[in-house]
Amino acid sequence: RKRNLDLEDGTDGPQRTLFGKVWSTQSEEMAEGASTADSAYSTDPLPLHTDMTYYRDPPGLQIFSMVSPAEEGGESTFGDGLAVAEYMRSHHPQEFDTLCRTVRHFRSIDPTNGWYLEGSGPMIQAVDRYEGRGPIEGLSLDSTVWSPPDQWGPVVAIRHNDLDRLPDLPPPSLLHGNNNNQDQDELLKEFYNQLTEAHKIWDNLLNDVAFRLVVKLKPGDTVVVANQRCFHGRQSFVNGTSPRSVMGCYVSQDDFESRVRWMLGGNCRLQ
Repeated sequence: RKRNLDLEDGTDGPQRTLFGKVWSTQSEEMAEGASTADSAYSTDPLPLHTDMTYYRDPPGLQIFSMVSPAEEGGESTFGDGLAVAEYMRSHHPQEFDTLCRTVRHFRSIDPTNGWYLEGSGPMIQAVDRYEGRGPIEGLSLDSTVWSPPDQWGPVVAIRHNDLDRLPDLPPPSLLHGNNNNQDQDELLKEFYNQLTEAHKIWDNLLNDVAFRLVVKLKPGDTVVVANQRCFHGRQSFVNGTSPRSVMGCYVSQDDFESRVRWMLGGNCRLQ
């Protein structure tokens, strides 16, 4: 006998995350059981970032619509992570290499709804032409660079959110290497000095008006953000009689790329 099952259509739908399928910055409008453990549920400014850095594979698209803007402030900010990364490659090659090579770790915990998410990856994910087997591996005391100049190919993704980032750990090769204690201490110091300098340059570029777009969204305005490439953020705001409200959803990178290939008849190659 044919069974009638009340199943949702599994195609072309929003990606389900800890915030549900469709989220709102007004917690009372969220679906039952959806998380509100996020800095978006405040009036504080949000620095430029990508979303879901604590997922193994962050969403490919974020789609959000302005329902009700703030009475004062609350402008949306955007930035092109690929442009920032390529600027670093050209003007700060050693720091670019540092951010390509260093794995950063991210976490989101919501004890109320039972979420404990962790993800990791480099801030700049670029094609590794040597697949981790470059002629220079790790740091050396007599070297100021980690990698050969041609190691990194095209940038394919950005993963950046300082609000969700855990303290940085050195690579296992520095912790369990064959160096004596004095050499290991020097290598660890060099690792953290290089990473601190690289992150400082990165943050300075994100605050540079040349890489930022500030937009005051009006009710009904909808924005689609390529989450693995572009940053978004928000300026602080003051609520009036009607609180600032934004609604949105995510689309997975796999679903996004599948639809692009379908629309182009398979005549494309996506990194």
